[in-house]
Amino acid sequence: MDSTGALSVRPVQQSRRVAILATVWLVVVLMLVIWWAYHLLDQSRHIAELSAMAGVADDVVRAEAARTFRMVFWEGGTFLLLLLTLSGALFWYYRRDMQRARGTQAFFAALTHELRTPLTSVRLQTEAIAAGEPSQQLIERLLVDTHRLESQIDTTLELARIEGGGRLAEQSIPLEQWLERVLRGIVAAEGEGVELLVNVLPDLPPIHGDTSALQLILRNLVENSLRHGDRSLIHVVVQARRSGSVVELNYRDDGRGFDGDPEALGRLFLRGQESRGTGVGLYLVRVLMDRMGGSVRFAHAQGGGFAATLNFLPADG
Repeated sequence: MDSTGALSVRPVQQSRRVAILATVWLVVVLMLVIWWAYHLLDQSRHIAELSAMAGVADDVVRAEAARTFRMVFWEGGTFLLLLLTLSGALFWYYRRDMQRARGTQAFFAALTHELRTPLTSVRLQTEAIAAGEPSQQLIERLLVDTHRLESQIDTTLELARIEGGGRLAEQSIPLEQWLERVLRGIVAAEGEGVELLVNVLPDLPPIHGDTSALQLILRNLVENSLRHGDRSLIHVVVQARRSGSVVELNYRDDGRGFDGDPEALGRLFLRGQESRGTGVGLYLVRVLMDRMGGSVRFAHAQGGGFAATLNFLPADG
């Protein structure tokens, strides 16, 4: 039996079944409302006939019949509207969960691929070194692949922690020396392919945030530039400055950029048409910035490329 595509086809089939069941449910509800209204109106007609036989005035009978009709109409309509709203809400929540499930499946499929590539490379390089063929190039490549594995695992663990409601250890972070040191370390760990320029304007107040979260944010931005830049050498420019009541960190590269609407970036499991990533990196950037009381905006860089503007709260309030 061919099971190709079962992980992606089954949720779609389940959604169709739910849509059919929801339609049947709505039809049944509508039939019940019609049946209920018919019998009430029929009883109202009988009451009117009995009232007429009892000698009640015609205008009184008509007024009573009209009042009964209005009651049935509004009560039945309200009941139907509530059932339709409830059914629609249940179907919407189910549909959203199915989309999230498909995104989770795609994430683990991409993650498996992302882990398999450096693992294979590590194994081959380790075998070459064990065979007595050590070289500086092999060792450097081994370190880069090890860093890639560590980065993917850190991202996955951070996603699990954030989704589980984990808290941040927020503190005062002086960017003047800290920012360039951390970025240089990230770029060095990624190997060749990035030329970095960091500019921190003087008299910049420390920011309120979590150092581990901020390091992950910066690493995800650099990895995003390398992964999607589609160039052998990516130029990354980072500038920190005071902007009104916030500290603004501007990040941009000169890579290929994002083909779609950059405002959509940061949604969980969102991946471009030709993306090789997991769709988690920029989501964590957005969520971690929110958790630290800041904000982030993704955009097309002027002249081409990818840009992100991160706004932090100053530690001094």
